Amino acid sequence: MDSSVQNWFQLASRRMEWLSGRQNVIAENIANADTPGYVSRGVRSFEDFLKSSASTGATVETEEVPTRWGGSKDGNTVVLEEQAILAAQSAGEFRLASKLYAKGHQLIALAAGRR
Repeated sequence: MDSSVQNWFQLASRRMEWLSGRQNVIAENIANADTPGYVSRGVRSFEDFLKSSASTGATVETEEVPTRWGGSKDGNTVVLEEQAILAAQSAGEFRLASKLYAKGHQLIALAAGRR
């Protein structure tokens, strides 16, 4: 198999891994929406994830994320509406990446004469 095809599958796989990590962080934020003083977290960019994982095999790194939506008086910065939007965005991106991955497998099977 051509190395560019392998790289494409690897990139799609890494993207799904990053999106799964992002969904986990979003779920943690939602679970702590009522925790006084909890600061909303996010994940570093996909590009940063690729750079760090290429050299170290690192997992998804989190960081405190300032919100433009405000926060509560008890110091909690989780805004459920914002987290819902991020969760929907991540789910859509994951569906896209997984469909592209599956389509790549179908194309290889078709080229190999299998259906």
